[in-house]
Amino acid sequence: MDNGPVIVDMHFDLLTALYERRGQSGVLRRDFLPGWQAGGLGVIGVAIYLEAHYLPEMGLRVALDQVARLYAEVAITPELALCRTYDEILSARAAGQIALLLTMEGVEPLGEDPDLLRVFYELGLRSLGLTHARRNAAADGALVAPSGSSPAGLTPFGREIVRQCEALGIILDLAHLNPAGFDEVLNLTSRPLIISHTNPRHFYDIERNSSDAQMRQVAERGGVIGLSTFFIAHSAAETTLDRYVEQLVYVADVAGWDAVGLGMDFVRFIYDTLSDEVKATLPPVYFMADLYEHSHLPALIARLESQQISSTNIDKLLGGNFQRLFATCL
Repeated sequence: MDNGPVIVDMHFDLLTALYERRGQSGVLRRDFLPGWQAGGLGVIGVAIYLEAHYLPEMGLRVALDQVARLYAEVAITPELALCRTYDEILSARAAGQIALLLTMEGVEPLGEDPDLLRVFYELGLRSLGLTHARRNAAADGALVAPSGSSPAGLTPFGREIVRQCEALGIILDLAHLNPAGFDEVLNLTSRPLIISHTNPRHFYDIERNSSDAQMRQVAERGGVIGLSTFFIAHSAAETTLDRYVEQLVYVADVAGWDAVGLGMDFVRFIYDTLSDEVKATLPPVYFMADLYEHSHLPALIARLESQQISSTNIDKLLGGNFQRLFATCL
């Protein structure tokens, strides 16, 4: 293990990719590990996520199959370790391994049974976001629009999930949650919270992104805000590495250098496989030419180092802040 900063990406849709490649073996080594190593990654939040066509009947089955694929792949990839505690993360890093943290993006795998959360916790789940960009049994998702989501907060089921996360020690993730739900979670718990992947509404004003007030509220709890590479600008010309760095600095100015991190949400490898018909149903999507996969992270680091940002703050942003959170919460 080198002595550079430990880079943490708190949101990557790995389990979707593993499920789509079921029947294959060695997927992590072939398709992902080289890029992670080239990018210098130390810790990755890998998300359980369900496409809508699996819901509701197949939700639990597909989620468990995703986790099974992850276990099988990690077992044959000694460069990786699935970690449950901060001590396990430290041990993995000391052994030169990349640490994986299991997360959940939307509680659809639980159906309406909060007791299933314990099952996923025992499988290694350590961070949970209540929603993606849709309504489920717990809450409403934020829209890819300036306004218009439901004014409702959490359902009774959603409140119970928050209570159980707090009891189990699962980090609550506010990404994709509608504004009313965001506010209610803040009122239900005093633990540090994260927004694993988001961007400032100051630059791209949609509900999926975060307001200055929301980011400050997370920072005041000792939480961390992971900056995504998705929805950073309204045009391809503006979707640049410079704009991304500008947003990182903006979040640090608003919420403090102790609150900013990375939640890259690299999904181009998934987007490129979609049919034209499916792409036509989505809002405009733009990717940075030089930061759309993990192997590009050295370009981000070089750009940060070229700015007037201290090495201490760069290290916090790249992973130090999330590591501090793990030490407190895991």
